[in-house]
Amino acid sequence: MLKKKISSTELGLNEQTNQQVDYVLLQRLHRMLTQLTDIEDRMRRGPIQIRLVKTTEQGFTDALEAKKLELQAVQKESRAKQSQLDDREAKLEDLRGKLNAADSNKEYQLLKDRIAADEQANSVQADEIFETLEKIDVLESELATAKENLEKAKSETAGIEKKVAEELVTLKNEDARIRDELAVALERLHPDLRVPYQRNIKTMAEDTFASTDTKTCGNCNLTLTQQTASNLLAKKPLVCNGCGAILYREK
Repeated sequence: MLKKKISSTELGLNEQTNQQVDYVLLQRLHRMLTQLTDIEDRMRRGPIQIRLVKTTEQGFTDALEAKKLELQAVQKESRAKQSQLDDREAKLEDLRGKLNAADSNKEYQLLKDRIAADEQANSVQADEIFETLEKIDVLESELATAKENLEKAKSETAGIEKKVAEELVTLKNEDARIRDELAVALERLHPDLRVPYQRNIKTMAEDTFASTDTKTCGNCNLTLTQQTASNLLAKKPLVCNGCGAILYREK
């Protein structure tokens, strides 16, 4: 579909004007709008950075809590096994006492066999307890690492928050300074370009202006007509027929 060309009347331009456009001024205005856009982008990046480091910090917090729960579960298991082993050892001592008081060889042999089986079971239980104790040592080491990681993440978050806050103050001051300079510079804007400027600035930001080599528009790359090129050389107020940007020649 062919683009509808924007007429001079629609653009708010006076084709009969004799006052030349100050291209240096337009270039400066373009640069200031670009700077303001860059400042706005940097202001938006600050909170994004903070959210990212806080997400990382939360990840380390979750990892630490998970490691604590894992350690607590193994410690609970170890205590239960140790308590069970203590009970079984106590029962084993009771069986040994009964062995010494056995009234018959049959009772003696039964008690002896039971004691041997319980001793074997207790040995297995002791090995399991030893394994859980080793696992506890590993988990405690991992827990210490998780705590260190979280502290580092908290420190990084605090550092980023401080940096972003300081940058925000600087950016706000820079934004205010440029806007003041922009307001003063706009007072010198060619009268025929004020309507296009007010229209463009609402939605186009720094693309309100476009530099050109007299061949194409620096914004939309529209090929300029010979008449437009001649008008640019004559420093007449012009806007791109494609995107509506205020045109100025590159220096």
